[in-house]
Amino acid sequence: MIQKITILFLTFLGISFSQWAFSQDTASVSDTTVVLPDDTSNTHLVEINRLIVAAEKHLGTPYRYGGKQPGGFDCSGFVLYCYGSTCGIKLPASATEYTHYGYPVSRDSARPGDVICFKGYSTRSSSIGHVGIITEVTPTEIHFIHSASHGGIRYDKLSQQYYTTRFMGIRRILR
Repeated sequence: MIQKITILFLTFLGISFSQWAFSQDTASVSDTTVVLPDDTSNTHLVEINRLIVAAEKHLGTPYRYGGKQPGGFDCSGFVLYCYGSTCGIKLPASATEYTHYGYPVSRDSARPGDVICFKGYSTRSSSIGHVGIITEVTPTEIHFIHSASHGGIRYDKLSQQYYTTRFMGIRRILR
């Protein structure tokens, strides 16, 4: 059933993108309008959708320090696993190394599939200590999925004070 829904969604997405390419600067995904950069092709939209669907399959999976497998993930292990298993992209096993992967994008340019980076427990830190995958961008909010030390794989929002005070940036892995 999930496979049929995914195929139907991808077909709809392809048709919507074709119409968008000729008439608009935005495309509708779910009930959210996302402004897409000029370099976003239909292939990238399919790849981003696959990445997010794969990540969502792990909702509720417990946090495990150093975990890189479906039995338990830490934050970077989760991002590494999702990108590796769906896109064939090898990413680092340590959140601090994300400074050197992909390229930085502004909050205003964020899109689903981008990696969102935070300081770890300390707001005084100057290095990345936590990462997640952006799942939705609205004009007022960035939603992401990640492996939290308390709660495992779950959704959160950048507007939550805990994440706002630790936000360090966004890295684009999929061009």
